[in-house]
Amino acid sequence: MMMRLDALVGAVLLAGAASAAMAQAPQAGQEVPSSPAIAGDRPTRAPDKPAAMPFELRDNLVVIGVTINGRPQAAVLDSGAGAVVIDQRLTAALGLAADAPGDEIAGGGAAAQQSRLVDIATLDIGPLGFAHLPGHSADLAQLSASAGFPIDLLIGAPAFRHGSVRVDYAQRLVTFGSSGGTCAAPIPFTLVENVPVVEAELRPAPGAEPVRLKLVVDLGTRHRAAIIGGPFLRSAAGQALMAAGAEGKVAHGVGGTVEGGLARVAELRVGDVRFTGLEVALTSGAPVFETGLLDGSLGVPLWQAGAIVFDYPAGTLCIER
Repeated sequence: MMMRLDALVGAVLLAGAASAAMAQAPQAGQEVPSSPAIAGDRPTRAPDKPAAMPFELRDNLVVIGVTINGRPQAAVLDSGAGAVVIDQRLTAALGLAADAPGDEIAGGGAAAQQSRLVDIATLDIGPLGFAHLPGHSADLAQLSASAGFPIDLLIGAPAFRHGSVRVDYAQRLVTFGSSGGTCAAPIPFTLVENVPVVEAELRPAPGAEPVRLKLVVDLGTRHRAAIIGGPFLRSAAGQALMAAGAEGKVAHGVGGTVEGGLARVAELRVGDVRFTGLEVALTSGAPVFETGLLDGSLGVPLWQAGAIVFDYPAGTLCIER
C-alpha cells in the first residue's frame, strides 16, 4: 500500500492514493513506505551538535529564513507537509522545470489541484543542507490569503526526517539535533508517508466511553487545538457534539475554507499527555479525513505556550507545556 501525504497544511492531502488508504490503514508502530518523489531527501550537511535558528511567528505559523537555489527566501516549517512544496510563482521565479505531473492535492476545502514535480538544486535550512531535493509545485494562493502574508514555500519532512527538531514557541527558536533526546512523556507516532500520526483517545463528555482517533500532528493547524472529522462525526457521540457546537469557519487549507462547528470535549489523551476541557473543531468538509486513514489533526494551541519536539527516527514527539 502506497499513500502520499505530500502537503498537509491545516489538512491537505495529495489524493492520488486515497483509495489505497481506505483499503489498508497502518497500525501503530508501522511506517508506510516512502514515496519515490521524496526518497532522495537525505541532507548533504547536518549539525554534529544541536544548532538553533530563529523563527518568526506569523498567524501562528513558523516562518524561517532559508536559501533555495542561492536565493534567500521566507518559508513555513510544517510537520504536516510530507515534502517541500513550492508555490507556482516561486517555481517560475527560480526557473524550475515543472513538467512532470505530481499527485492531485486535496484536503482543506472541497477544491483540488494538480501538483507538478520539481528538482531543487540546493536548499539550505539553517544548519541543514540539501542537494537535488525532490519537491512539488502547487498553487498556495489560498493559504497565503488565509494567513495574510505570502506563503511561497513549505518546508516539510526533509527537515524532520533525519534527527530531532525542537520548535520552541516561547523562545522563537527551531533547534536541529540528533535523535534520542530525553522527554518526560514521549508520545509515539507512526510516520504515514513522512507525516506524523498519533493515536489519541477522545472522551466527548464526562463518563462517556473514549473514542480512538488517528490524528496528524500538524504545525499548520494553527488556530485550533484539534480538528476532527471522518466517521466519528457520524457516530451518536459525534452527532451530539456537532449539535451542541457553534457553527463557523474551522480552518483554511489549499482547497479553501473548511466549515464546521466548535465544541468542548471532556478529555483528549495523547500517549500519557492529557488535555481537559478542550475546545475542538468538528468538520465533515475536509476530504482528507474521509479516507479512513486519518480522523483529524492536532494543532499549535496545544503546545504554543512551550515547545514541541519531533524525533522522526525514534518515532516519538514531546510536548513541553
